[in-house]
Amino acid sequence: MLLRTANALHKLLERVADASGWLLIVLMAVTCIDVVFRKFGVVGFPYTQAQELEWHLHTAIFSLWLGYNYVVNAHPRVDSYTDKLGFRRKAWIELFGCLVFALPYTAVLLWYGWDFVRTAWVFNESSDAALGLPYRWIPKGIMYLGFWLLLVGIASVLLRLIAFLFYRQDADLRIGQSASQV
Repeated sequence: MLLRTANALHKLLERVADASGWLLIVLMAVTCIDVVFRKFGVVGFPYTQAQELEWHLHTAIFSLWLGYNYVVNAHPRVDSYTDKLGFRRKAWIELFGCLVFALPYTAVLLWYGWDFVRTAWVFNESSDAALGLPYRWIPKGIMYLGFWLLLVGIASVLLRLIAFLFYRQDADLRIGQSASQV
């Protein structure tokens, strides 16, 4: 049951990441148009809005892929300290890291993040630039959603770790530079 739940969470995160992949094309198009128009000095193009749209898209891509990247071990880590350790010991270190660092950090982000979004909504926050984009609550809301997706990713990894460490199941762990080794 633990692995089925972990797999379902993984699949959900994978679908979110796949569905939001088209944002890369939009980001590329906006960036290319901005660069070309700047190069040729096109007058009247909303350069400030284009640049802000670029960072809004970066925020969306990062946030919507955050949980999936955690599940597939695409996040940065310092494996040089655990390189020579056995896989089971690496799993214990991963469990410790999830419980002591990842979960509390994500809990703090979720606790304070909602007020961050709500304040932007209530005060109709917009860009500090005179010609900037309105509705700052949208990228902040997407970032907040990304923290929830990270929590889902951490839950998926924790379920796999519990299945592996306590029930001796092959949990397809992706920790360190190697795949699951029972």
